[in-house]
Amino acid sequence: MTISKDSSAPLVVVMGATGNQGSSVIQALKESDRPYRIRGFTRDTGKAASKELTAEGVEMVAVEPTVENKDQVLKQFEGAQFVFELSEGKMLVDAAKEAKVDLFVWSGIHNMAKASGGKYTNVRHFDIKEEITQYLKASGQRFVNVEPASFMENYVAHSAPRKQADGTFAMYGVVSPDSVVPLINTKHDYGLFVRKAIEIPGPNEIYAHAEVISMKNIAKGIVQGTGKNVTYVQIPQEAFIGAMTARGIPKDVAISYYEMYMSVAEYGYFGSEDLGPSLVGLARAPRTWAQFVEVSDWSKILK
Repeated sequence: MTISKDSSAPLVVVMGATGNQGSSVIQALKESDRPYRIRGFTRDTGKAASKELTAEGVEMVAVEPTVENKDQVLKQFEGAQFVFELSEGKMLVDAAKEAKVDLFVWSGIHNMAKASGGKYTNVRHFDIKEEITQYLKASGQRFVNVEPASFMENYVAHSAPRKQADGTFAMYGVVSPDSVVPLINTKHDYGLFVRKAIEIPGPNEIYAHAEVISMKNIAKGIVQGTGKNVTYVQIPQEAFIGAMTARGIPKDVAISYYEMYMSVAEYGYFGSEDLGPSLVGLARAPRTWAQFVEVSDWSKILK
């Protein structure tokens, strides 16, 4: 169904509309048999991605979602039944509540300091989001937290296999080859879970994932899909952090990533939550790792 212009259709405000998660939400709503008006937030309506969404019927607005711009945000929230947000936090929660938004859909994630009992305290990009989730719970604003799994897209970007001297390829990591992680093809599938949150009332925690897979089977999937010799190689903490800092990444950021991987391996990306119910009621099945490998372009990576 195309995006509606009918004022009687529910208005959905999508923050970060041109990003992977935001654009996935818009696509999933376009595929629904229900009509929606969609208003997308972006920092620059002149960019090609923004213009494409405008051509599809999305009302694109240039708003910097900062505390200083709360009045502008509140104006764009007025009349909205649903808001999807992934990064900006407490001000947007306050604006949504003030605008009487029916449902605030948030892209949060688990607190690893809490999950690990204080063992891993440097995964701040996870923990800050959990602070917003707790703020939402205390606010009284109706919400659903649609937590995204680890992105499949990472494995054709910064976590891609690297060519070795003997012509084979290796993926390096600090966790065991048997360690597991939930994966999602974010741009293709994350919106399915947000659509479910909007259309099917249920729990306020949804775990957006396609499957849970081990590191060695991530590598095996690349082998099976491309025919290339790819292995997963576990390396020690010092080598992992050293490799990141050698690429110009600040040491504190490298430590944060080390603790992220270790905490996920030990305590689970989503903790001990039952993930099965999150896959029930989706408009279609999300793409598996094998399917992602098949449709991805590996020509510049595995050459």
